[in-house]
Amino acid sequence: MKKILVTGGAGFLGSYICEELLKKGHRVTAIDMADGKKIEHLVSDKKFTFIQDSVCDLSLMKHQMKDMDMIFHLAAIADPLKYVTNPLNVMEVDLLAAINIFKIAAENKMKIVFSSTSEVFGRNKDVPWSEDDDRVLGATSINRWCYSTSKAACEHYLFALHKEERVPFIIYRFFNVYGPKLDDLGHGRVVSIFLKQFLNGEDITVHGDGKQTRTFIYVDDAIDAVIKLAFYKKAENQVFNIGTPREYSMYEFAKIMKKVGGFKSKFKFIEHKKVFGKGYEDIPRRVPDTTKVKKCINWRPKISIEEGLKRTIEYYRNRK
Repeated sequence: MKKILVTGGAGFLGSYICEELLKKGHRVTAIDMADGKKIEHLVSDKKFTFIQDSVCDLSLMKHQMKDMDMIFHLAAIADPLKYVTNPLNVMEVDLLAAINIFKIAAENKMKIVFSSTSEVFGRNKDVPWSEDDDRVLGATSINRWCYSTSKAACEHYLFALHKEERVPFIIYRFFNVYGPKLDDLGHGRVVSIFLKQFLNGEDITVHGDGKQTRTFIYVDDAIDAVIKLAFYKKAENQVFNIGTPREYSMYEFAKIMKKVGGFKSKFKFIEHKKVFGKGYEDIPRRVPDTTKVKKCINWRPKISIEEGLKRTIEYYRNRK
């Protein structure tokens, strides 16, 4: 049994990670600014503690990390709209707070499991992206890239921390994880935006011409990889893409969701700048090479896009 801290533990991915860690017998403390509704079913477990507070509170983090064996650092601002409207807050949370947490972890000789993002690859056109492929970003004057840069700087810091102080780490780059308990329906991510519009019977707003592509992985498959890698010694001090290589255009994906849910909504196309303003640039294709994670832990995604969307839609219909 290990004592594990999960920042962002009341969020979408964090709630699933807390649940799996508890199932495996670990003691888990979750820190999050969220209200805890996603983890309310865990609070009766004596091995679980929830603290509603900010990871930017350095004294809190020092106190909570003092006796921990491992930290899963997921807390971050990951809403594209906030990249362009509030980049300073994005960097304060996603970069500065994260590096402070890494320093505390090093002092306490803790293993660090870090949630990065597919955004670090930027607009590299040579897909699929393997973990060591080049990063191609826009100008620093474009706010859209503050999230990608913050996460990439954290990755650099972890590699440096391991090299100079031998702190063990694992980095995950997630490619559009979806499923029940998605954060803030209607905001940020394409699945939540489309889903809210479908459930409310609204027109589906497809950005641009709808030809830009993404890949999607159901949350159960993603968490399976996350937990296996976190406790596998040979996976330490490496980066792993977590996703699937099957890409869908946004228009194609919207049509699949419509069919699976039996929805009646119509589609309308809207320019990116009308949604995000001038400080945003879209990425035409975002596809992971998942060879590395498959070989490392003999992992394969099991849930099809149709089955995953069916489960997600049913969850929200039942809530409604």
